[in-house]
Amino acid sequence: MKAIRCSLSQARKFSMEVHTQGSAVVYSGHKERCEAVAMVLEDIGLITKVSE
Repeated sequence: MKAIRCSLSQARKFSMEVHTQGSAVVYSGHKERCEAVAMVLEDIGLITKVSE
């Protein structure tokens, strides 16, 4: 929620998608912002991938 400024409901949907499918796209935008979001997610122990 902190990294991408989403609601609790949306965060739960993302976590369920990761749980059932193994991954989820949680943010898209400019590369620099994506990398900043990835850093926040990695700080809490999540594995991230920034694609072009």
